Amino acid sequence: MTRPTGLNVDVPTDLLAACYRDTRAVLAAIPAARWDAPSPCREWTVREVADHLVDGLGYFAAAVTGERADRPADLLDAYDDVTRRCLAAFADPAALAAEHPFGDGTMPGRSIATISLSEAVVHGWDLATATGLPYEPNPDAVALLQRFAGGPKVEGLFADPVPVPADAPPFVALLGKLGRVA
Repeated sequence: MTRPTGLNVDVPTDLLAACYRDTRAVLAAIPAARWDAPSPCREWTVREVADHLVDGLGYFAAAVTGERADRPADLLDAYDDVTRRCLAAFADPAALAAEHPFGDGTMPGRSIATISLSEAVVHGWDLATATGLPYEPNPDAVALLQRFAGGPKVEGLFADPVPVPADAPPFVALLGKLGRVA
């Protein structure tokens, strides 16, 4: 069974790469004393969000390519590995168009790429917010993700929406759709 996502567009590889780089910069700058700090993400610590992000990106790459890989022990090395594998997987137009095993069903590669983008952007913000680091999401990614977040809800993928002011900036509106308070 295919799970609905509400989005059927290709994520430009250069946009995905830029968002991966932005989140990597946050990961690389996290002070040692902040890894156990709480985050805005489902009551997880900074370390748990970072681990979830790396594991999730690894899952997305493996879902599209069918290839599993051992996770490097160092978090930044692991992040670099999974983002490289995701970019390679999502650069293939045939893989984007094909259905892939995902959760308890299947999903088009382009939808998995969009979820990967959302994970990088939103968890980049989670990590930056929890650690007091600067983070400015890519406006093109925010626009694309607003359309994704406005589609049918995929159970368990995001928290329930929270209200935001009607005149909220686009990223704040996106965060609200995904159940976060900016």
